[in-house]
Amino acid sequence: MSPEQVLDPAVVADLRRTQDAFGNPVFIRLLAELFRTSAPGKMDRIREALAAGDAAGIGQVAHALRSSCGMLGAVRMAGVCAAMEEAAARADLTAAGLAFEEAGRQLPAVLEALSKLTDQPLAPSP
Repeated sequence: MSPEQVLDPAVVADLRRTQDAFGNPVFIRLLAELFRTSAPGKMDRIREALAAGDAAGIGQVAHALRSSCGMLGAVRMAGVCAAMEEAAARADLTAAGLAFEEAGRQLPAVLEALSKLTDQPLAPSP
């Protein structure tokens, strides 16, 4: 996978095969929409946990966000979320904060890639 790719093509291919197997032409679009509506709230919860010094809270939400990213093939963002989760497990709030900032930088690219994949605009929800 080249550094320019946001979504892992193998994961996208698996999603398409699953969509075809389910006979549901909007399966990927529904997953992408769920991510679009939930990811900003998860980022907000991590931001709040960082401000409160709540390492356990950071780890819990980072894990959920990592899973969502991985399921959709956003492997770089999933890796950043894994680093955030691992930092939280060590109670290293500085490293968790740096990973959070990187996840925030990657989120718009993930949303754009999902928009292209589904041919639907997926801007972050307000």
